[in-house]
Amino acid sequence: MAHLILKSSIFPDGQLVFADHEMPRTVGRSHRADITIPDLLLSRIHAEFRISSSGKFQIVDNESTNLTIVNDQDIESAELRTGDRILLGDTEITVEIDAGQTSPNEKTTRELPVIRTHHTGADD
Repeated sequence: MAHLILKSSIFPDGQLVFADHEMPRTVGRSHRADITIPDLLLSRIHAEFRISSSGKFQIVDNESTNLTIVNDQDIESAELRTGDRILLGDTEITVEIDAGQTSPNEKTTRELPVIRTHHTGADD
């Protein structure tokens, strides 16, 4: 299970964590938003975090007055990666993606652990 971690000094404990199955989540200054941020530059429902068609975490602007900015770019929508910086009004949020554990069947052979066996030399 993947998790979206939003880090900002504005949040209690400095971060919010959402699992992929908890999407979508709205963000804005209204108490009706799932994530309420008391920033007067935010629209009531400023943007939405959701899962994109490719299965990645995404932020989508909700036609906000003061834009949604990711990595210094005004966006309508953007797939998120660890290290991305989101600016909503005067509030900066840093993104971390925790992809969670994957089963060995989902890993490439380069990601699987190497198992070494030791021979006694008797059959060599």
